[in-house]
Amino acid sequence: MKKFFPRLSTRDVCILGLLASITALLSIFCTFRIGTVVKIPLKFISVFVTAALYGPIWGGVCAALGDILNCLLAPVGPFVPQVTALEFVSGFLFGLFFLNPSTKKRHIVMSIFCAIAQLVLDLIVNTAVFTFSLGWFPSFWAAFWVRLPASLIKFLLNLAVLISLYPLLGRLNSLKNKGEK
Repeated sequence: MKKFFPRLSTRDVCILGLLASITALLSIFCTFRIGTVVKIPLKFISVFVTAALYGPIWGGVCAALGDILNCLLAPVGPFVPQVTALEFVSGFLFGLFFLNPSTKKRHIVMSIFCAIAQLVLDLIVNTAVFTFSLGWFPSFWAAFWVRLPASLIKFLLNLAVLISLYPLLGRLNSLKNKGEK
């Protein structure tokens, strides 16, 4: 339970604020758009680092704050609370899969499972929200086929980045723990 709600020092709060700001900046400046419907953001990198260091709750909060900051600083459309909630779930998933430090083999397996979970969340749940809740598409299957290519690209990008960040996580954890002593 302590991993879900870690005790935060002033230093940790500052780092979390910085990571939320980085998430918003990545969302604004490092998002590739294909038409008006499909986008491939790179903000998941900072959300993943937040979730791996501070757990699922703070990973979700970082993702949601990044989405809110993105809507305030560079609005592309209206603020949609459902999308912010889905961003929270996405960050929460990163934290669940990478809650405990692991060996390289386990990290690769968790990266695969996490990328698949993110793909399902993006392709099925987001598409359902856009279709049924917001009415942005005429039918679920029309939206599904429109979003499929970008979702597959995001899946492959997600998987490659998650696997390649393994060496960095050990260093970041040791820096985080060093500051606590």
